[in-house]
Amino acid sequence: MQLSKRVWLVIGLVAVLLAAGAAATLSWLAASVPSAAVLRGQGQFVTVLDPSVPFQLEPPLPGWHHRKFWLTPPMQLSFATVDGVPALRCETNAGGSIYGRHTDIEPARFPVLVWRWRVETPVPTGHDERVRAGDDHPVRWFIEFRDSAAAAHRAEIIWSNGAFKRGEYKYIGNFPHYVADGGDENVGPWRDERADLEQIYRDITKRTDAARLTYIGVFCDSDNTKTRTVAYTAASRLQPR
Repeated sequence: MQLSKRVWLVIGLVAVLLAAGAAATLSWLAASVPSAAVLRGQGQFVTVLDPSVPFQLEPPLPGWHHRKFWLTPPMQLSFATVDGVPALRCETNAGGSIYGRHTDIEPARFPVLVWRWRVETPVPTGHDERVRAGDDHPVRWFIEFRDSAAAAHRAEIIWSNGAFKRGEYKYIGNFPHYVADGGDENVGPWRDERADLEQIYRDITKRTDAARLTYIGVFCDSDNTKTRTVAYTAASRLQPR
């Protein structure tokens, strides 16, 4: 039986989409391999991001990776200086992605993540961040740990849109989000932040073993709410308590 040109066109389109989805999945999995780590926890602290010295964003430098999602426009990245503070600028338009780096760090040695955030355009009010349809944030960190048995544990450190307070946890399904800051009342100025990654690991896993931090990245998204966000992340580092 002969198929029409329209049917063959549809079959070809589906094949292309499936191939793209498979490539995106393989790229995501490859990005989680900790053997590519470039940060190893030497010295008094570990620099995660230093926007005072702009670097090539695309294609990412060795050790960095731009995690993009299938059929989702990635965030637009650039370097900017706002109120005298050098930063990585992230803009989303009904999209999102993660720009991060592989690490090989013991949270027991460098447990505290210290950074500055500035939200310029938040997720508009009226979207419920407690459900998947409203699970967008103008800026967050994506982190991955490996426990002593090499199992992966992932979490996010988020700017809440107002439904949660600093220090609380938000869960979408079983996925944990630690709330570092947020709320429309804090939009505009720079905000000094800190989070204890070792404690987050213990909270989300209920484990007390020695973990390793294997990935950390800036994550901005507005794909669920189909809105626009703009946020900035300034210098960030890991340090002892």
